[in-house]
Amino acid sequence: MKSESEDVAREEEDHVVSPSDRNSRVMMSSLLVWLSELCERVTYYGIVANMADYVTSPCFPERYHLPWVVTWVFTGCAYTLTFFGGWLADTVGNRFWTILVSMWIYLVGTALLVASSSLCGSHPDGRVSGLYFAGLTLVAIGTGGSKSNLGLFGAQQYKGLGEDAKVQLQHFFHWYYWCINLGATIGVVGVPTLQKHVSVLSGYVVTCVCVVLSALVFVLGRIGSFYSQENSTHEIRSRIVAGLLDPSRKTRRRELQGRLWSSTIPKEVWKLMQIFATLIPYYAIYSQTRTTYLFQSERLRMPAGSEATYFSAINNLTILLMIPLMVRFVYPRLTNKEVQFTPLTVMGVGILLSTLSVLSAEVVEVGRRQLVHSGHFFQQAVGNRTLRAAELSVAVQIPQLVLSGVSEVFTLAVGYYFAYTEAPPGYEGTIMGAFLLMWGLGSGLSVLLTEIVNAICYGVSGAACFPLELNDGHVEYFFLTLAVLLMATFGVFWYLERHYVYSPSSSTKYHAQPSTLSRVMPYTRALLTVSNQGAFPWSNGQ
Repeated sequence: MKSESEDVAREEEDHVVSPSDRNSRVMMSSLLVWLSELCERVTYYGIVANMADYVTSPCFPERYHLPWVVTWVFTGCAYTLTFFGGWLADTVGNRFWTILVSMWIYLVGTALLVASSSLCGSHPDGRVSGLYFAGLTLVAIGTGGSKSNLGLFGAQQYKGLGEDAKVQLQHFFHWYYWCINLGATIGVVGVPTLQKHVSVLSGYVVTCVCVVLSALVFVLGRIGSFYSQENSTHEIRSRIVAGLLDPSRKTRRRELQGRLWSSTIPKEVWKLMQIFATLIPYYAIYSQTRTTYLFQSERLRMPAGSEATYFSAINNLTILLMIPLMVRFVYPRLTNKEVQFTPLTVMGVGILLSTLSVLSAEVVEVGRRQLVHSGHFFQQAVGNRTLRAAELSVAVQIPQLVLSGVSEVFTLAVGYYFAYTEAPPGYEGTIMGAFLLMWGLGSGLSVLLTEIVNAICYGVSGAACFPLELNDGHVEYFFLTLAVLLMATFGVFWYLERHYVYSPSSSTKYHAQPSTLSRVMPYTRALLTVSNQGAFPWSNGQ
């Protein structure tokens, strides 16, 4: 009887292609994944960017006029579901079909948003809010299935490229994150502009069209045979049955296919989950760029004809400028100088920069509110509202937005790579989903912290620190709470990083070695590299 390894070897021989053809296919598959993610992010951030104005419009009942809560709950649900989306693709399905089905659910959700906006008038209408929140629910489900798997699907195309795979994966994830932010920039600037100058309906139609484009671009890779073929549903089902009939065969298949047939979770998964859990406060601060930072912009002097969302895009523009600089110039330079940092060290630098971002926002908020209370304010029209804005230029927000953008490049772009390369075989989707799950939990933490801070303020002064109108509260206390919490969890992150040993060497993983974060010097060195050279403190030679 033919052995299992001989069967697999023969299957591999049947799919042998020349190195040049293989590289061409990988590059084309990467391009399609990047474009698909770009289109999907236009939809997602286009929805988020208009959320505050839309839920406070006259066609929504007053009970929904809490824009930051709606935004945080939606974001939290969407990214919490990424964990289940990644797990689902790992355990019971084909990753390609998981992504595609999720995109169609996504499409139905955006269609409901279009229907909601078409009914929006000058009076509260239950149909508008009902369709809107039903649409957001489906969009969150679609995001959960596609977000955790799309980048992972692209990264898996690099398997079998040999020693170059590690470097190419680093570049893949950085350009993947670049496309995310290009889509986010289009979403937060282009969609709100269209909705302001044309109609709310037109903006939601664009988000719906972008989901269709995302799905079509993704499917094009399968039609053109650019993707490495996964097991078909029939093959998977057949192997499950074979495993049930022959336990030893099941064990060998699990090792070869990397699927989660066993209920035993490797200890590496728990170690990664512990590290990811320390990022929850980081994600809570990240979520402020689309909420409190945005609301702060609306209460500062903005140039005539501009929107607050334009200034939140500074965060994305910072990323769009930094990533090409790193990939094209900084990586080669640091490699030539043999400057190397582990991924967790770089992620730690990003956490510190995020702390500086929220502290900068706190300083701006204190100064802004003092000006308003001393009478140095004017009435500024924002959407369908008129707000008291301080006599202070919105440009004072640039440091906090730039720091937030640089922080993302270090913590999130590198985090994608770290999550994929450190995941045990067969758990890639689950680990990627867990990494994104913390994003959702961070948004949930934001909601919880506002309630805690408000409760404390009620007990002390009898008024909320985070009311609907920021001028009547003390949002700086909320910012300070986030900064303190992040630094507290950073201590845990430091401890875990000190004891973390990277996965055994392979074509797509770092070589096993002790952590460099056990000493403070790498942080100092990395920060000096950034300040003196504008460089990204991470070499691809690690």
